[in-house]
Amino acid sequence: MKKNLLSVAVAATIMVPALPAFAQEEGAMVEEVVVTGSRIKRTNFDEAAQVVSMDRADIDALGNLMIADTLRNTPLNSLGSFNERSGSSAQSNATVDLRGLGSQRSLVMINGRRMPGSPNLGAASINLNMIPMAAVERIDILADGASAVYGSDAVAGVVNLMMRENFEGIEFTTRRGERANDDGIEESFSFVTGVSSDRGNITFAAEYNHRDPIFDGDRDYTSAWIRDNGDGRLDAYLDTDGYSYYGKTIEIYDPNTDYYRLQAATSCAGDSTFTEMGAAAFGEPDGTLCTYPYANISANKAELSRINTFLSANYEISENVEFFANALFSKVDSFGRYAPPAAAWSDMPADYADVPFDVDALLADGSITEDYEITGYYRWTNIGPRDNNVSDSQYDFTIGFRGDLPNGMSYETYAQKGRYEVKEFGSYYLSYPGLDYVLNEGIDPFSPEGAAAMRALTSQNNFTSQTKVYGHLQFDGGDWFGAGETIVLTGAEAYSVAYANQYDNASEAGLVGGSSGNSAAGDRDVAALFAEAIIPVMDQMEVNAAVRYDNYSDFGSNVAPSLSASYRLSDDLTLRARAGVGFRAPALDELYGPSAFSAEDATDPATGLSRQWDTYYSTSEDLEAETSTSMSFGGNWQFADSWSLDATLWNVEVEDVIIQPSAQSIFYALASGVNLDPASGIYTTGTGAQREFFSQTTNAGVLDVTGVDVKVDGSFDTNFGLISMGGFVSHQLSYETDAYYQGPVQDISTFNLYPSLRGQFSLGWSMGMHAVDLTVDYIAAHDEFTSVTDAGTLEKSGADLDSWTTMNLSYRLDTEAYGAIKVGARNLTNEDPVMDKDGKYARDHYDLYDATGRMVYAEYSMSF
Repeated sequence: MKKNLLSVAVAATIMVPALPAFAQEEGAMVEEVVVTGSRIKRTNFDEAAQVVSMDRADIDALGNLMIADTLRNTPLNSLGSFNERSGSSAQSNATVDLRGLGSQRSLVMINGRRMPGSPNLGAASINLNMIPMAAVERIDILADGASAVYGSDAVAGVVNLMMRENFEGIEFTTRRGERANDDGIEESFSFVTGVSSDRGNITFAAEYNHRDPIFDGDRDYTSAWIRDNGDGRLDAYLDTDGYSYYGKTIEIYDPNTDYYRLQAATSCAGDSTFTEMGAAAFGEPDGTLCTYPYANISANKAELSRINTFLSANYEISENVEFFANALFSKVDSFGRYAPPAAAWSDMPADYADVPFDVDALLADGSITEDYEITGYYRWTNIGPRDNNVSDSQYDFTIGFRGDLPNGMSYETYAQKGRYEVKEFGSYYLSYPGLDYVLNEGIDPFSPEGAAAMRALTSQNNFTSQTKVYGHLQFDGGDWFGAGETIVLTGAEAYSVAYANQYDNASEAGLVGGSSGNSAAGDRDVAALFAEAIIPVMDQMEVNAAVRYDNYSDFGSNVAPSLSASYRLSDDLTLRARAGVGFRAPALDELYGPSAFSAEDATDPATGLSRQWDTYYSTSEDLEAETSTSMSFGGNWQFADSWSLDATLWNVEVEDVIIQPSAQSIFYALASGVNLDPASGIYTTGTGAQREFFSQTTNAGVLDVTGVDVKVDGSFDTNFGLISMGGFVSHQLSYETDAYYQGPVQDISTFNLYPSLRGQFSLGWSMGMHAVDLTVDYIAAHDEFTSVTDAGTLEKSGADLDSWTTMNLSYRLDTEAYGAIKVGARNLTNEDPVMDKDGKYARDHYDLYDATGRMVYAEYSMSF
């Protein structure tokens, strides 16, 4: 059906009534430029795609510290995106997720060129924290599929960061901010400098900034709490948040008799760090757990310290040959803290003092056999909190030539080399050989001597590298329809990408508690041919056709075409249409990534048992590429002087979606009767609390998302200053996807964590030296809880979580001669993030809602 719709869209694009092409005023000198979404350089544009741009003034008005914060708040980041997070393997990273289709389907470029992806994101996504905000001149977001121009990953659209160049002089900025909810600060210093001659320019930008971590204990909604739900009994997980049964909890299980009990260790009551609670959440109403308040130790948002630089240079060798170069170097240090290591003590001796069971009596009455197993779920507090220090470094160099050739031809060619390295060091983890030594020698594991023997250091060395060569030729193709010159561009590129995650030997061998993983590596070579043409069809209409062929060494080839058109109804109103086919190559970590273990939160629909479940993740080298179709129809109306209205109806469908089902998704599949085949790599073993989950990457899903974007902005002069206003709303009409693994396809827009609308509204005032900017960000309400019905479909609870509105306000005094002073506040009203149905700021809310709270800052800048 969708392929038929694509055919209709392409036909409709061709049949749109004609518009005149733009005409230059005779004698006017207009510089040729490139607009995001096309590689063709030209002097006049009738944009046939939706491009949302933010210039330097727009970026500064938001008052953000980093470019990731700016992109995080755009309405096109529909369902939120990952940001620096303690407790994550990618704790220093931040991404953008266009249309809610996934960061791996949102291509991020610098000056129209790909960068090496973060190895901690499987080389599939750019870490925005590596990009110096001071060096960004403009952000262009192409909210249309663009695989026909840029290749893989541009399924949902493209974020193109245009960097500063041809700058002259010196500009520096310094800032300090303080948080209202704790004593955390942010600080930064940046400068931009440039020199020019009559033949070239060198622009250099550098910035340093630091942001303190946010600890869970510093927020009421993330610190550990206990609240009786009214039954007079305290049960872990049912009446708590931030507490883990990995404290001093002892389990006994016999596989022959299925005898299973949970009890708090005998030493629990005498240790004020731990709390004994009921085990009803584990299906053991008579059992007890010895719990530990991990949220009083852990950090929520990771600490960041960044030093980022960018250099842009160009030199006119001759009238028709220009040399250009770009260089980026970035270093980001991050700190994350987790609670002390939580690790199981398997095969625990029955005579250890903490064991609360009368094993001899259980053997005597036949409750258990000699095959019984005792496991202690311990929090090894005497070792210390686990601290992770991660250092990310990235460089990227580009050198090339561009210029003009006879007969209206031009060219560009360049070579690019980039590398991204991550070194991670973890302190105060648990050494299992050390634990064995302590127990065999009769040393108390909770003594200082025991702690010294049990401590372990962990490390990871990860990298992504990319080498690329590129070239294109642009030329006039003739006046095909008597409406103007056709412009044609053809080119080729080839690049190689390598990726590796290297764990320390002890972690890889499973000898470290609280850390695990298998080293992995992969590489690929890609060669591509592409062509593009801008064709004036009639006086008022032009068509842009593009096609790209990619050949991958690891999974095969792909052809991606697109067709778009613009139609000018009048000087003030332009219509546009676009249709294309796209693809996403499997990410290297999806093909060759390490196997990993995780304790996943999930609820068994059959029993209501809610707990953490042992889940084992693996990858597959047999993945195929995802394929996609995208369509959009829209228009731009300049309805008054300095005022415009832009509206777009769009649809993106992705097939053969690469997924790795979660434990909850597998639970839903089981509840609906799906037969899980172990040969697929997605299955479960065991029953009850002993159930384990196995999940492998596979092509088994669809995404079909439709929406409407509306953007209006303008300004007007008054006797008391210039007033500017703007609004941008992105509304998802539907979000159709698999309800769960092998489940039915459902529209889950407005379901839990799928808000259907995001908006950003701005109001600015300036007069003389004074300027005020107010920005309001809005995320609509969505359902508070999703469950599965007996019929195997997902359903909403019928009650909504709150919508979320935050405001940023700043005042700027620009004295010119003495610089500019700016004071402001982000999240002016100090809005807390939206909580889940249980009143918790759960991890699945982190992408949508920020926990920083009000940040008041002062900034000084000076230009020479």
